[in-house]
Amino acid sequence: GQFVLNFEVSELAKKIHAMASRSAEEWFELGMECDTNSKSLDQAVEAYAKAVEAAPGWIEARINLGTTLYQLGRMESALEQFKKAVELEPHNALAEFNLGCVLQQIGDLNKAIQHLARSVELMPALADAHLNLALAYEKIGQKRNAIRHLSLYVRYEPNGPWAEFARSRIAAQRTPGHASGKLTPFRRKH
Repeated sequence: GQFVLNFEVSELAKKIHAMASRSAEEWFELGMECDTNSKSLDQAVEAYAKAVEAAPGWIEARINLGTTLYQLGRMESALEQFKKAVELEPHNALAEFNLGCVLQQIGDLNKAIQHLARSVELMPALADAHLNLALAYEKIGQKRNAIRHLSLYVRYEPNGPWAEFARSRIAAQRTPGHASGKLTPFRRKH
C-alpha cells in the first residue's frame, strides 16, 4: 500500500503516510477530516477509497467517496460508488438520493426520477430528494408532479432560502415560460 499524494498541509500528509495499515474506520475519519477543505478533496478520495477497500460493504464510506468524487467532477466514478451502495443496501434512502442526483446531473432524467422517487418512498421526509425530484419532473414537463414535490419540500423544510426557492418554483409552474432550477447539494453520511 504505498501511494504518493500532493499535500498543501504537511500534518495531513504525515497522518496519511503513517496510516498505511490502519482500519477502515481510521481511513473514514481521515476522509471526513480531508473533505472539509476543497484543497484536500483528492486526499479525501484516497482515504475513503482505502476505507472501502478495507470494508467493501460499508455503505457510509461508499456514499462519502461518491460525494467527494462528485465534488471533484468525476461523475462516472461517483456514479459507480452510488450504484454499488444501492446494490449493497437497496433500502438506503441516502444512497438512492445521491444516485438520483448524479444521474440528474449527467442528464439521465428518467433514471434520476426512478432513484429520487425511491428515496422519498424510503424516507418521505427527505426534503432535498423532493426538491430534486420536482426539478427533474419540471425538466420533462410534468408540472403536476413537480408542484406536488415542491409542496412536499416546503412541508418538510418550511424556512430558509431553499423553501423560498421552492415557493417561487411552484408559482413559476403555474405561469408559462418559467426557468429551470439549480440542484441541491449531496448529503453525506457522518
